[in-house]
Amino acid sequence: MEKHYTIGQFKKMSGLTARTLQYYDEIGILTAQRTEGGHRYYLESHVHTLQKIVSLKFLGFSLEETADFINKDSWNEKDSLIFQRDMMEKKREQLNDSIRLLNLAIEQIETGGALHTDIFISMINNVHMEKSHKRWFAAFMPEPRINALFDRLKSEQETIEKKSMHLFSRLKEAIGIDPTSSEVGKLVAELMEFAMEIVGDELPLLEQIPAADLEEDPWLFPYPFTPEEEQWLKQAVNHYMEKEGIQIGKN
Repeated sequence: MEKHYTIGQFKKMSGLTARTLQYYDEIGILTAQRTEGGHRYYLESHVHTLQKIVSLKFLGFSLEETADFINKDSWNEKDSLIFQRDMMEKKREQLNDSIRLLNLAIEQIETGGALHTDIFISMINNVHMEKSHKRWFAAFMPEPRINALFDRLKSEQETIEKKSMHLFSRLKEAIGIDPTSSEVGKLVAELMEFAMEIVGDELPLLEQIPAADLEEDPWLFPYPFTPEEEQWLKQAVNHYMEKEGIQIGKN
């Protein structure tokens, strides 16, 4: 005779709540047996079904897809399997990005630096909003060049993020120092060099983007400096450029 399990026994064995088991019963993917008195109980065959449900849930399948799967001896829905695989790869990439940024923040604190919120948020945004950024740049650059630029930045992402965190933090900490001082000038020179490393051959195209277009969407492009800090930085950059005789294309 097949073994019987009470609701309490099955709940303890599966690790699921009574409400979850009841819901699975209601939607028909794990239908309990009923005693003459109307009490629910489960059989050993239900254990096998539950193993299928938990396994497919781990892979991200919906309950509807799970119901379709467990009622078949074989399953040939290749597109659904491919979709779930792609979703898992995307989640893995998101987790890797999150872990990398958290490690960077921890490293910044461990090395004695301050973790500035605006800088950290802007870096998270750059990762999270990559697709939106590409769509935005499409108004100013041909798609192949956008993809080439972002692919290069992706390949150097960890190095760029570390440099950004450290350089922007040092700039934040220099706020209040005379923007025409040699100390600030060295930081600005480092900033200019870093900017050139990032944009590379795309500088002429990027210079054509009106500054107003960048400023009109603070959600898409959160700035790591406050308006007051930005004003100080502009003074420092302008002084450095005048001193070095550097001219940047005007919008």
